Amino acid sequence: MTTANYLFRKFSLWFGQSLFCLFAIVGPSLAHQTGNSYLTVSEANGRLQLEIDFIARDLGNLLQAPDQANAPPPPPEKILLLQGPITTAIQKSLAIEIDDQLVPLEFLSQSVVLHNDGLYVRQRFSGSTLPEDARFIVVRYEFFTQNDKLGRAFFKLVIRNDEMSSVFDQTSAIQRFALGETKRWSTIGLFTNEGAKHIWEGTDHLLFLLSLLLPGLMLTIRKPDLNGKLPANTRDAEKFALKVITAFTLSHSITLAFSVFGWVSLPDKLIESLIALSIMISAALNLQTRFHISHWKLAFLFGLIHGMGFANGLKELGLSSMYFLETLVAFNLGVELGQLSAVIVVSIPVLLLARKAESKQRVLKYGSIGVLLTSIVWLGQRLMA
Repeated sequence: MTTANYLFRKFSLWFGQSLFCLFAIVGPSLAHQTGNSYLTVSEANGRLQLEIDFIARDLGNLLQAPDQANAPPPPPEKILLLQGPITTAIQKSLAIEIDDQLVPLEFLSQSVVLHNDGLYVRQRFSGSTLPEDARFIVVRYEFFTQNDKLGRAFFKLVIRNDEMSSVFDQTSAIQRFALGETKRWSTIGLFTNEGAKHIWEGTDHLLFLLSLLLPGLMLTIRKPDLNGKLPANTRDAEKFALKVITAFTLSHSITLAFSVFGWVSLPDKLIESLIALSIMISAALNLQTRFHISHWKLAFLFGLIHGMGFANGLKELGLSSMYFLETLVAFNLGVELGQLSAVIVVSIPVLLLARKAESKQRVLKYGSIGVLLTSIVWLGQRLMA
């Protein structure tokens, strides 16, 4: 076994053990857990109507009053006096968007209702007029605490003689619902486009991929054959790029799916910091010649972290509960298309600039230095955020 392979195996083992420890630390939580709630969005006289029921014992959590988190539910007369703060908390933590336009929620009424598991507070709100050509409704239900594993919001959407149901929890607190007759294809098209947009706007993901692909330039150096001719040697470089991109695609697809299903979870700050660290390591490795590192293995290893970053982008967009698998596949397809197009766009000017061995060396060296400095700044910013 070579020294480089030994070091890579040791690093992989350390990295895997570190992730396991992080999962073990992040998983358990003593935070207050929210109970079930019920949310209905409907249309009345052309306007959106919203009705929300949440259990009275969650008032302390809703109003961010830690001293009341475990207190018994207040009597109905006291709940009536809390109408103002409750309304403010709901309007702050619940948002509805129609085709990415925020819908203002106007308070209508409050009452107390009884469900099987106890006393609930019900508030009703009125929204804006629903446009005839509306295509999507996004619901952002942000009542869950960071480590909430038990809370659920049972949701029902009744629009244009069409009824849809879903369940909100910590892992799917933002959901998107397609309207009209072409729901499935509209959803697939939207998420494919958003996946491509996410990778183009995700400079950190692109820089990571670029830093891994830069060493492939050295494989295109032309060497004279037996007859003294200089054939273009691009096949090795193409294989190099294919292996790196394939490894990155497979690994980030795994953790993208795992994160969306809620099987793997890490704090956003930690994920973003690890992404910056992955860029820094890959760029630093380009600037040394002592150790030979398999770049496709590095792409696979750190691609697992980048997949969690993609999952955060997908969750922010709002998963489609009706076409969950289609949403996941379409978003990932968009990421791959965006990634491929970005590689093509960047590679053309790089190859034009690096026609000679000396210029290739300069592009590799100074390109890696630029990526390294950028990633160091990002890592510092993300750790201090």
